[in-house]
Amino acid sequence: MRIGLVIETLTHLALALTTSPYVALPVFFVFGAHAFVWGTTSVTIRQRAVPTALQGRVGSVNLVGVYGGLVVGAGLGGLLAQHGGVTAPFWFAFAGSAVFVVLIWRQLSHVAHEDVTQPVVEESAG
Repeated sequence: MRIGLVIETLTHLALALTTSPYVALPVFFVFGAHAFVWGTTSVTIRQRAVPTALQGRVGSVNLVGVYGGLVVGAGLGGLLAQHGGVTAPFWFAFAGSAVFVVLIWRQLSHVAHEDVTQPVVEESAG
């Protein structure tokens, strides 16, 4: 997950710095590959961490957050581009991603926890 977050942050930086479609195209390809791997990894980790009975609810809340973020992000990106130029949304995304990565870097070591088998406690008949 750390590598994925660094890749995402660097793709935002590359898109903020370039005006060449020959640079932007492979950067978008890398970002798309990252999104595919990130989606698979995050779902796997979420399924390991969430009890089976709650996975549907947690997955639904996650989807609302993802699609809500896309809607809000598109509007915010449009406003930033209108007032700061076409590269402003990429600079904003780079700065936000960089701050996010720094803030959660140490916490990510706790995300990929091992499966721990809980001991079975038998109730006594009495």
